[in-house]
Amino acid sequence: MQSEPMIPTFFRYALVNMSSSTRFSEAGVDWKPVRRDAEGWTFANRKNASDERFVPHAEIYNKLLDGEARISYDYDGPENDRLRAIFGERTFAEITGKKRDLALFREKMIHLYDADCVSLGKKPRWSKEIFELNLRKYRKRIIMEMLSLDDDNSVRADTMMEMSAFPTPSVKTFRRDYKRYHACGGQVLGIVHRHHGPGLHMRKVDAESLSLAHKEARNYLSDLKPSMAAVYKGYLKELWKANEDRALPLVKVTRYKFESIIYSFDAFDRWDSRHGRASALKKFHINKRRIEALSVGERIEIDFWKTDLMALFVETGTWNLLPSHLKEAVSGRRIWFVAAIDAATRYVLAFKAALSPSAVVAVDAIRMIMSDKRHISTLVGAETPWVGMVRPRNIYSDNGSEFANEVTEAAMRAARISFSRPEAGNPKARPFVETLFHVLGPLLTAFFTGQTFRSIAEKGDYDPEQQISLLVDEIIPLLTLGVCDLYHNKPHSGLGGATPHNAWLRATQEHGLNFPSQDAGSMLDIFGKRFKRRIGGYGIVFMGIPYASEELQRQRMKFGQMEFDVKVDPENLATISVRGDEGWFEVGNQVGIGKGLSLAEWIEARNELRKQNAAEAEAGLDAMYRAIDRLRNSGRAAALRANLTPRTLDAEHYLRIESDVFGAWVAVRSADTPTVTETFAIPADPLRDGSVSPSTAVPDFHAERKRDGRKSRTRTSPGTEPMEQPNDVSEEDTGQSYYEDY
Repeated sequence: MQSEPMIPTFFRYALVNMSSSTRFSEAGVDWKPVRRDAEGWTFANRKNASDERFVPHAEIYNKLLDGEARISYDYDGPENDRLRAIFGERTFAEITGKKRDLALFREKMIHLYDADCVSLGKKPRWSKEIFELNLRKYRKRIIMEMLSLDDDNSVRADTMMEMSAFPTPSVKTFRRDYKRYHACGGQVLGIVHRHHGPGLHMRKVDAESLSLAHKEARNYLSDLKPSMAAVYKGYLKELWKANEDRALPLVKVTRYKFESIIYSFDAFDRWDSRHGRASALKKFHINKRRIEALSVGERIEIDFWKTDLMALFVETGTWNLLPSHLKEAVSGRRIWFVAAIDAATRYVLAFKAALSPSAVVAVDAIRMIMSDKRHISTLVGAETPWVGMVRPRNIYSDNGSEFANEVTEAAMRAARISFSRPEAGNPKARPFVETLFHVLGPLLTAFFTGQTFRSIAEKGDYDPEQQISLLVDEIIPLLTLGVCDLYHNKPHSGLGGATPHNAWLRATQEHGLNFPSQDAGSMLDIFGKRFKRRIGGYGIVFMGIPYASEELQRQRMKFGQMEFDVKVDPENLATISVRGDEGWFEVGNQVGIGKGLSLAEWIEARNELRKQNAAEAEAGLDAMYRAIDRLRNSGRAAALRANLTPRTLDAEHYLRIESDVFGAWVAVRSADTPTVTETFAIPADPLRDGSVSPSTAVPDFHAERKRDGRKSRTRTSPGTEPMEQPNDVSEEDTGQSYYEDY
């Protein structure tokens, strides 16, 4: 007997944690939090302390969610005041060359010294000779770790490795850097020199044999309380019946393997099915008291998990629904998943597939942690919205190269997130990813009917090798739906029987969370991809979109046609960030692109035009907006924005796409250029106006959300003066989409 998912609690808003050192910015005005009560926060103007205003909690949350306001934690802390006095508004991401490598190298030595202090319980009183000896040991250990980061079978033996190592610093230099590092709150920017002076588990059992074993192992979850021996005997009986009519008999799963399948089921689910809900709540109540000590976002665990597609279909109970030619194609193919889970509430904050682990995928997962994901749950048809988002305090991962690299660490440093990579072989510091899949498997078995997979078989006798990517793209939304509607609403053993969704809502609405700013500037600082661009007559052009401003024109008049560093947010093309002589500044587009237009939509719309008509592809911005409207009305744009695919793109891919797909084409806005259809909008709350009773709040909310999702509204923007069309002509239509290849 399997426990049914509980009805989720209705989500309104989360309390946003702030302190006197926090800066809350809105409409160009900086505010300082003064006090908080049950209704909201009272702020004081940082330039005029007598100017105070009161903002309700719901308004604060909605403004931050929409990007209308920005929050900066620890802005007035003594550590940040010290860094601003030295470096101004510069961040560590702007430090390049030898200074950056040296600071990172010294930071690792400081961490090793801190570890020795923790093990000894105090600061060691070493002599100068012993201190120098230990510093040399630290240096050797760091170099050995750097040499072993890329030690895997995927790297060719003749590939050259480059790394930056430095000599052992003197005791005096180390103590100086150590004092500066901790005086700046453990930020690596404080020690920048200011002047020059688990292996793959190989399964031995085929998929169909393992599928039968999983099905029979579910019989252990019964209120009849059968023993494992009895369930195993029942499995042997079913195996004998199945092999009577088979030319190729199924392989028998050993008793040890069969019991390991049973133990892979969730502990709370096993006890609940056999002893009842009341007994399960009583048994696991101690875990609930222990978990309450952690707050939301205090410990986020993230990891990659490698699985083969055969095992994925077997554990989700959908293997027998696949046609034979797809079973043969799937066997031996592998895929990676990355998941991030909040340790306090067991809430899944990120869930993404990948063809291989990389820094790009890791950064995308961190962005999912800090972003609203309700458009994803709406796309996959989930009844429970994916509301979890937080600015993590600490992220724990393993020592894989996808996390121990400059790209991932730079993103976490820019977001002010502490990261920890404990020593290898310590399972306590790794996430519950494998447990998550073992829980999802049995839930999906009873939930899905296999309609999606039958549709794959009905598409024709295609080459199975060409159908694998389609197969993966269809199962990822199913797994995402399972996370939102099944896992988040299932009683969890680590929460004393509470569900992760309700635990998240209770924690955020009672104790609050550190909110990640959603404004364009914050997203560009943390997740912007860097490119090199020159300023021309249209300003800076990226993917055919011109960006210009008065500050950008000043840079052009001062420096001429030199290259500038540019940061672009693939999720928001409304603005870019340019590095000038006084630091980074935002530049808006000149063709009326609003917030929410992603780079994937823009590229796909361009490909649609190139496929249909090469002349229309050169017609200008009107055709592009009409193509984007078609994508959004058909739902393809929502799928692109949700990015439910294992294929990821980095900066190098985007440069090749820009060259092959856009060429020299520049978008030009005319007087009658329409605006694009609005993307995901937060549904109205029926509880706030008293239109429904609490007993029908949840189903009515879901019905209204689905109706709103089917509506499309088109607005026409006021006319603007047409810009001059360039004479350059883009490349001829090649007949294929470069973006689709990735």
